[in-house]
Amino acid sequence: MNNQKYWQTKNLEAIQQRISWLYEQPDGIIFSQPSGIHFLTIKKIKFIIQLVLVEQVTLKMNWVQSILNLNNPMYLIFSYTQAMMLALVWNSQPQKIYIAGFGGGSIPQVFHHYFPETIIECAEVDASILSIAQKFFGVELNDRLKVKIQDGREYLEQQNQDNLYDIIMIDVAFGNGYMPYNLATKEFYELCDRHLSNSGVIVVNTLNSNDFEAEYIKTIKTVFPSIYICHTSGKNTIIIGTRGGFLSQEEIREKAKFIQDYHQFSFPLVDRANEIKMIDELSNLNLDQASILQDTASPANYFDSWLF
Repeated sequence: MNNQKYWQTKNLEAIQQRISWLYEQPDGIIFSQPSGIHFLTIKKIKFIIQLVLVEQVTLKMNWVQSILNLNNPMYLIFSYTQAMMLALVWNSQPQKIYIAGFGGGSIPQVFHHYFPETIIECAEVDASILSIAQKFFGVELNDRLKVKIQDGREYLEQQNQDNLYDIIMIDVAFGNGYMPYNLATKEFYELCDRHLSNSGVIVVNTLNSNDFEAEYIKTIKTVFPSIYICHTSGKNTIIIGTRGGFLSQEEIREKAKFIQDYHQFSFPLVDRANEIKMIDELSNLNLDQASILQDTASPANYFDSWLF
């Protein structure tokens, strides 16, 4: 067994040990605490652990933010998290990754496991969510997997100009579709661009339930000329942007298959690659009529969905 496979075996054993106590917990809600306008709630359904945002006034419980399979912690259950891993198609050997939004830590854990020399830096605004990720999702921070309790944009703004990332991921959307405006503007994506390596790629998770999909895409395209779209079954829209040459759908599929086979991912990366669309295939978006989101000019109705 080579050194990487040995390390991965030991790492998986350590994660399984940290979450083994959850098998003994009853099905149903096993933890809840208030945070902002929500209750952060942990729900167990057989061998599945869910982090659910429950709105404090209406008690809506349909906003599952993170999910873990106790029997297979490296399996990304949400199709949108699988789609975000397509960043590897454009940079298959990332040395440094930045992720705004941590949640249960599913994507950072996968990167940490399959790329044992890669540094993953994350920003998360809610310290309570980080504590939950450590207690219920098996996350253990170290010198390669780091989380700063800070706004995702503020974190990037404080980095030295020579601190470059091969992959930047923005995963900060609420379950009701709201995406913090300061992480959706042209100025923010210009900041991301300044902190990407020459072969860097940005991946943004949005939800089309707040009716700003076209604005998100058009805004990102003002900074990153090559744009790819993946609509997932969970009503997420994953936007991938690069500065590099354009890849055809066939090239994307071939690269995704190679990555899938090489790393032996248990989740279907190739299936998500098959869902990639180019902008000219999405004529219903009406990009010509969409506005570019800017720090100084937010749409009048943008903040309507932030609460409910």
